[in-house]
Amino acid sequence: MKENNIKTPAFVEVTNDSKTWKVDDLKFPVIVKPTDRSGSRGITKVYDKEKLEEAVHYATKDSFEKKAIIEEYIEGDEYSCECISYKGEHHFLAFTKKYTTGAPNFIETGHQEPSDIKEEYQKEIKENIFKALTALEIQNGASHTEFKIDKGGNFGIIEIGARMGGDCIGSDLVQISTGYDFVKMVIDVACGKEPDFTKTTIPTKAVIKFIFTKEDLEEMNKFKEEHKSQIYRISDMELDNLGKTVDSSTRIGYYIYMP
Repeated sequence: MKENNIKTPAFVEVTNDSKTWKVDDLKFPVIVKPTDRSGSRGITKVYDKEKLEEAVHYATKDSFEKKAIIEEYIEGDEYSCECISYKGEHHFLAFTKKYTTGAPNFIETGHQEPSDIKEEYQKEIKENIFKALTALEIQNGASHTEFKIDKGGNFGIIEIGARMGGDCIGSDLVQISTGYDFVKMVIDVACGKEPDFTKTTIPTKAVIKFIFTKEDLEEMNKFKEEHKSQIYRISDMELDNLGKTVDSSTRIGYYIYMP
């Protein structure tokens, strides 16, 4: 991305050996995270150098290759962009608004499609994401780009996965909110076929909420009683994790609804 003049946070890749860290040029606060994990594992927002070592140890503990990234923190609300690419041409499907626990660990608590991104920001965001996908040589298949927008409309990419969004974004929310069969598109492209943009369902708003606590569970049950027709799916619940959530993998469960 840097080679292609696409705005990206300043960062350094590190191991646990603090003597090798080159962080003097980074502005605090920073985000410390594993180089190669998912599901909000090992993430910490750090406000000064004194806390860096603890955060790096936390991140590398979850890293497969025992490395971490220290990168400048991007201000703003968090979103993602869901796309499908075919023969190097990128197609926008949806923007997703993301809800998290906030600092310091930013565990995702829910998602919503369509997002609330202002119309005047959307064209520039799409153009920059397409440039980033091209820079990463993503030719065929799904992509999931996470980014933030601050109050002034400034946009910054956090990370890009050459895959569908997890947390039921790719598998469910995109189809509910757009009518497009995203899963079929991914299979078609993998088979060398052009993606089909026929709307197979009537688009409507889609929300997924994750269960962390007893209060979340009670809120879900109340919503189910009062708005049963709006429930799309309720997952199985891992009640042993009630109140013990440390990352996305330890959430109790979720429910998807269509308000």
